[in-house]
Order: sequence, then C-alpha cells, then structure tokens
Amino acid sequence: MRTQPIRTFRRTTIGSLTATLLCATALGAWADETSPWYIGASQGFTHDSNVYRIPNGAADNYSTTSLLGGFDQPIGRQRLHATAQVGYNKYQDQSTLDNTSYSVNAGWDWATIEKLSGSVNASASQSLATFNGNSVQPTTERNLLKAEQINASVRWGGDSLVSVFGNYGHSRVRFSALSSLPSDSSGDTASVGANYRLSADLTVGSAVRFTHTDSPYAIPVVANPTGPGDYRADSSNGRNLDLLADWRYSAQTNVSARLSWTHQTYTVSPRDFSGLTGAVSANYAPTAKLAFNASISRDAGTNGSYFNVINPSTGDRTTYLSQNSTTTDSLTLGATYAATAKIGVNAGFAYRRSTYAAGNTDYADNFRRATLGVNYAVTRSALLACQLSRESRSSIVNGYDANVFGCLAQITLR
Repeated sequence: MRTQPIRTFRRTTIGSLTATLLCATALGAWADETSPWYIGASQGFTHDSNVYRIPNGAADNYSTTSLLGGFDQPIGRQRLHATAQVGYNKYQDQSTLDNTSYSVNAGWDWATIEKLSGSVNASASQSLATFNGNSVQPTTERNLLKAEQINASVRWGGDSLVSVFGNYGHSRVRFSALSSLPSDSSGDTASVGANYRLSADLTVGSAVRFTHTDSPYAIPVVANPTGPGDYRADSSNGRNLDLLADWRYSAQTNVSARLSWTHQTYTVSPRDFSGLTGAVSANYAPTAKLAFNASISRDAGTNGSYFNVINPSTGDRTTYLSQNSTTTDSLTLGATYAATAKIGVNAGFAYRRSTYAAGNTDYADNFRRATLGVNYAVTRSALLACQLSRESRSSIVNGYDANVFGCLAQITLR
C-alpha cells in the first residue's frame, strides 16, 4: 500500500504536540511538591522509512499513545521502586502491525546493620519484536515479543577490605509468530565471587558463573514447519571464570571490566564455544554539562546479548535480543550535553557483529545504528523530545537501511 505524503504526517504531529503541551503547561503547577509517586501520559509520532527492515521495505508513520506511572520510596534501610507503562501503537498504512505494548519493572533494595545488603528486581514487557534482530531469515510477519526477567543479588562486607557476593537471574522470551518459534527460550544464570578493595577508588575480584538456556523449538525437523510439533528442543550450558575490576573516581567518571574464560556446550546444535569473552564499560564527565559513555563486549550463547536500552531523551525502553549466535561482539558510544537548564542533547552509536554456525557454514551478521536526539523540559512536569536515527544491517541473508524520526510530548504529575 502506498505511504501517505510526509507533509500530512507533519501537520498532524505538530497539531497534536501543541495541544498536549498546552495541557501540560496548565497542569505544571501540580508538580510543586515532591512525591514518591507519579503518573503521566505521552503522545508520540514516528516516521520509519523501512518498517520491516528488508531491502527496499515499506515506509510508514505510526503513533504511540501511552499511560505511565511509578514510585520510588525509601523506608529506613530499604528502598521500594516500580514503574509501569502501557501504550497503543497505531500504524497509518501497515495496520497489521498495530499493537499494544507494556512494560512493568519493580525492585527492592535492602540492607542490614551487619554489612549485608542485596536487591531483587523483576520486569515484564510486551512489544513488537524488532525486525533488526539477528534472526536468520527476514520476515514481514507481525511478531510480538514477550519478555520476563527476575534477578536477585546479595552482598556481604559493605565497604570492608574483602566482600563476597552472589547473583541469580532468570529470563524468558516468547514470540507470537510461528517463524520465530526457534527463538523462544528461557535462561538461568548464577554466580558467586569475592571482591578485594585495593584502594578507595579501585576494586578487583573474581567469580565463577554458570548459565543454562532451554530452547524448546530450536531446530525444525521438517522442511516447512507448521506448528510446535515440527521442532526439536535444544539446550546449552555455560561455565565461566570471571576476573573483575572496577575503578570509580566519581559517580560520573568510572570504568568497569570483566574478562572471562567461557566454555559453552549445546545438546544438539554444533555451536560449542571455548575461549575468552568479556566486557568493558566507562563513563566520563569532563564538565557538569557534558558526559560520555562507552562499552564493548564479547559474549557467547543463544541469548548472549539480551538487554534493555533506555532512550535518555524519551525514557522509552527497547529490548534487543541477539538470537541463535555463536558469539556476539558489540560496541556502544554515547554522549549527552546539557545546553541549558531546560534543553538537553544526546547522541549515540551502536555496532553489533554476530557470528553464526549454520550447518557447515560460518557467517557474520553486522548491525549499525546512529542516533541524535534533543529534549526540552517545558515545565517541571512537561517534556518535549525528538530523535533521528539511521540504522543498517548486512549479512548473507538480509541487508537494509532505515531512517527513523520521531517526537513525543509527555506530562507527569507528582
């Protein structure tokens, strides 16, 4: 179906954003007193030049109408916090992609007088699966991704010279499209280790970490599968020895690093891996207005890269899932600049290279994304934000380019 001219979309966007901002300005006085609770709403409009992420794919415009809320409440040594958001995404031409998205996140941070502390965090979300995921074959099928995670950690030692810790996490991802059944999986990870404080700024440590992933529909057993019964299950087990380092000059300037010896085995798939993996992340703030961040990582496994990214200008959360890869290397760069007390600018770049073993053939899948955004705090409770991004993917089965531009208006009341 032919896409409507972009000028029509712009008139609709500007009119709706203006009306929303007028309401936000009138309600701004409600936010005079600090409260642990907040509620809000947002309206966004986006133009995507390639919604299906395929060569010469269709362009479309879509709107996202959301309700949101949350709280952050300290209680003595404890802290309870939660956020929730639900949105309706309406496409102008590709109506089969219309969907309802949601995300819920909750956590409990706790501490005792005996240098014992920890946290429990849980999340659940539903969204249209990103078509730039590392699925082997491109598809235009409507595909909803449901993801759940729970993580728990405990630490003993506080600011002592030596401290010990333990972590456990469980995650599950499910897709609605039959073509994505091989990507359904659940995973567990557990680690235990110790840290040694060399100085006030530098801490080093080591840990042993175990991972397990179940993929109930990993391998099709017929040429044209039509249901779950046409797939064979697979699972993986990973054993890791982690060396850790953390240098914190300040809250804004720090470096964290992990170097691991990883041994990953599969029940069926010929994707066993043994070798070095790791990650380095850094933050640097040369001035009070300017900040940079960077990270680089190499991991192995079915869900080697399963993480959530929050857009700093809009607060939107995006789930990225690196599917069915033997190894995944990734690089992210970011910068934020507070131009004034009300105006902020952010920029970012992400690169991901995944290596696959398909039968007897190894191949690489490369993904790049660059973003530029600006946000304007109209009042304490009203925000206007816009972002422009360009992304591309190249592999032996799919290559595309896409440009995305969107703006939103958000109001929050406390």
